[in-house]
Amino acid sequence: MKKASRTKKYIITAAQGCYCENKDGNLEPFGGGRAKALPHENFIAGLETIAGERGAETIIQPIAGKNKRESFLHESLQERNDIFWGELKILNRNIQLRNIVVPAQNVDPTTGKKTLVSKYGSSLVFAHSKQRYLPVPVFNADLPRYIYTTGACTLPNYDVSNHRGDTAERTHVIGALIVEIVDESCYNVRNLRALKNGKFVDLGWEYDGDKAPRRIGVDSLVLGDTHWGDHDPETNRANYEMIKYFRPRRIFLHDFFNGSSVNHHQKDNYLEKIREYNRGRLFLDTELKEDRKELIRLSRAAGSKTQIFVVSSNHAQFLPTYINSDAWRKNNLWNADIGAYLFQKGITLAQEEKDIDDASYLIEEGMKRHGPIPANVQFLRLKDNMRRHGYQLASHGHKGSHGSRGGGAKAREITGGGKSITAHSHCMEIYGDTNIVGTSSQLNLPYTLGGGSAWIAANAVLYDNGIVQMIPIINGHWRLQGKYL
Repeated sequence: MKKASRTKKYIITAAQGCYCENKDGNLEPFGGGRAKALPHENFIAGLETIAGERGAETIIQPIAGKNKRESFLHESLQERNDIFWGELKILNRNIQLRNIVVPAQNVDPTTGKKTLVSKYGSSLVFAHSKQRYLPVPVFNADLPRYIYTTGACTLPNYDVSNHRGDTAERTHVIGALIVEIVDESCYNVRNLRALKNGKFVDLGWEYDGDKAPRRIGVDSLVLGDTHWGDHDPETNRANYEMIKYFRPRRIFLHDFFNGSSVNHHQKDNYLEKIREYNRGRLFLDTELKEDRKELIRLSRAAGSKTQIFVVSSNHAQFLPTYINSDAWRKNNLWNADIGAYLFQKGITLAQEEKDIDDASYLIEEGMKRHGPIPANVQFLRLKDNMRRHGYQLASHGHKGSHGSRGGGAKAREITGGGKSITAHSHCMEIYGDTNIVGTSSQLNLPYTLGGGSAWIAANAVLYDNGIVQMIPIINGHWRLQGKYL
């Protein structure tokens, strides 16, 4: 992705209305009383600060208040020149801002809106009091379309005497999106999500009103699924850039073990197996050796004080499935030695069965066969919990409730207790406090071809103040250069 000579940046947020016109032609809150949807002054001041530093254009798009008749903004917002009253603003040919009417009380503002992506042939941004990322698959495309909603710069305005209004009040998000237009086709989007006091973070800098931004520490960096061996070199390079830039105290790796050498889904695909054998990709010991080398590189890049957690994932399950089969004893004799070694390790494991995670354990033991694992690397088991600032970080996302399969962000919101950063689907998504990272793998693997795919490279950063920011990687790039980057 080449940097354009005229990069354009936008900061987009929503403002709820707080007045309607009464029968006398005067403005008052619907139903009387005091006006709600007051501007969050500190948050707005912070948006103005970052806009000034980044050379960004601010856009505030009005939305209705607790009733559709409440379409008039607070008086301190009505005369601003960055209020967008239009129906459409083309940001580039692949993303546009539209006035799409969705009640602020709606739990998921993107419900029923996927078809609009096809209708307009573009990713869509529209204003709403929730901050939502919804991926929309595209046939045979390198990158998916997305529906993004913004969050609001105004305090909540709902009728809390009913269920919908009460829920909306509790899930109202003070936030915005920063959209960077690189050229006519490429763009990147990051979510700016604020604390109650209006502070927010972008790329490691905390903004607090009109104060000078300060650098903030990173509690955890969650990388998109690694799939080492099928990884994308440009995305991997970007991951290392983020490790160097953010200096996180914790790094979480998902689907680190790809399992291409023991993939049971391809056991009867003899054409592919012979080709993969000739490429040297069916040798389990070699795959584990290369995985260990990458863990060592990550450990060195992160530094000894950074903890690296390898999350137990579904691709890791390929290994015990393979060891439990007779393939390595009968057909895949090139794996007989490592197969026998891991089989012996597995049957002598002296733990209660309910505590055993064969997948995680066997992968760790297979890597140790080639030398020690760095001291700052820990292999998590399926039963492990790792909560930071209330977010569950030890779950891959492939398992749902009561042993079911994991679903999208809506399903994981329930399973994860509402706050989590998971992976597995390869599709960046945000729904409430449920965050799903993307993938570090190639986007055009054989099993994605010919159908719709919403895979994208994206990592999540959990800052020291508890804010989560999703950072997509587009063609190996995740930021534009500037004063604070």
